[in-house]
Amino acid sequence: MNRDRSFLSRAFQIGTPECAVFSAGVAMVLGLLFLWIGFWKTLFIFCLMLVGLFIGGVEDKQEWVRSLVNRLFPPKADVPYREPRHSAGKSSRRPARDSEEARQPDEYQDDREDQE
Repeated sequence: MNRDRSFLSRAFQIGTPECAVFSAGVAMVLGLLFLWIGFWKTLFIFCLMLVGLFIGGVEDKQEWVRSLVNRLFPPKADVPYREPRHSAGKSSRRPARDSEEARQPDEYQDDREDQE
């Protein structure tokens, strides 16, 4: 019995011969499943195994899901509020200008002087 436990403990330590034998066995079973039942059915079985592993192995499922979501989408840091640059609530139209000279760009100033 002690020998069996030592094999299992070494089967999950990367770099040991027991891990190599265990990994080869898993790969062989996975390859046979691909050949016998196809890729999608094997993938479905693998997903069901992961669901079973989650249900049986995670004690506080709600906290685990919360931490997973926070790792994938970290909460935003608190940013102080800044007033917008535009005046909120006012019309988006530009204010009317007093004179025609203000509406014309400077490059057209010479043309107006030539006309006078």
